[in-house]
Amino acid sequence: MLERGLRWLARACTGLGAVALTVMMATTDYDVAARALFRAPLSGAVDIVEMMVLCSAFLGLPEICLRDEQIRVDIVDTLVPPLVLGALKALGLIATVGFMGLLAVNVTRPLMDAWRFGDIKPDTGFPLYPLFALVLFCLIAAMATTAVVLIRTFRSGAAARA
Repeated sequence: MLERGLRWLARACTGLGAVALTVMMATTDYDVAARALFRAPLSGAVDIVEMMVLCSAFLGLPEICLRDEQIRVDIVDTLVPPLVLGALKALGLIATVGFMGLLAVNVTRPLMDAWRFGDIKPDTGFPLYPLFALVLFCLIAAMATTAVVLIRTFRSGAAARA
């Protein structure tokens, strides 16, 4: 049940990331066309594109972690026995959860500062705290989905040894 809920959450995040990517492309296209045709660029286009890059990158993270499709270098895979490889994979997943937890802890201070001081994007006036909150949310969701993969890894390893 929890895994199904995380799967739905990861899929929803990916969908929102696709929307952010579409907004980013449409903003860039409109800005270039308006600049060339009417000599009237879109005010705040850089801010919008910056925000959408952040959204598309972080909103994709939970599903990437759930599918366990991170970029890997598999140099060691053929050199060690399957049991060691399984242990290395589990260790890598634990390190991933720890690293994302460290990032999540370190994004809370800028989030609180942006909220407290009313930081905004310079051209659009968009407040920064929702962007930090989105990053924090996506990191926590990615930690949860990575934990699901870690549990799956331990279960499959236990099943293979039995």
